[in-house]
Amino acid sequence: VFRPRNPVGRTGYTGRGLLGKWGPNQAADPVVTRMSGEEDVEMVAIQRKDNGTWAIPGGMVDDGETVSLTLKKEFMEEAAASGGGLTTENFDTIFANGTQVYKGIVDADPRNTDDAWMETTVVHFHIHDAEFEAGHDAAKVKWLKISGNEAPE
Repeated sequence: VFRPRNPVGRTGYTGRGLLGKWGPNQAADPVVTRMSGEEDVEMVAIQRKDNGTWAIPGGMVDDGETVSLTLKKEFMEEAAASGGGLTTENFDTIFANGTQVYKGIVDADPRNTDDAWMETTVVHFHIHDAEFEAGHDAAKVKWLKISGNEAPE
């Protein structure tokens, strides 16, 4: 029986583990930022309901779905339940103008096995301002300071 092999190396675990597919499991992660004041950059972060950790609002690319659709869909599901004052047209414009910052294997993902692994496409989107509301997978959503004079909370 042929099984794909993790191109980064052996993990010590065989099979699919917690991943849905053999081989690469594709994810899409939108990083949405804004300026806060003159020097501070903030990004949208969600607090996951399942484990309480803070994360980028992203998710798995479904079969037959494009990465660009997944980026928008996952962000709206997890961080923009009320739209944040943005219309669907605004979201379409924002998510049509991102910059890909990474595409490849997520080597540190604890779900990786010798036969199944995570790969992601990370795209940066910059907006002027909006307030968001946590969606069904998120307990909370907030603007997280990532640069400037003070450390994040």
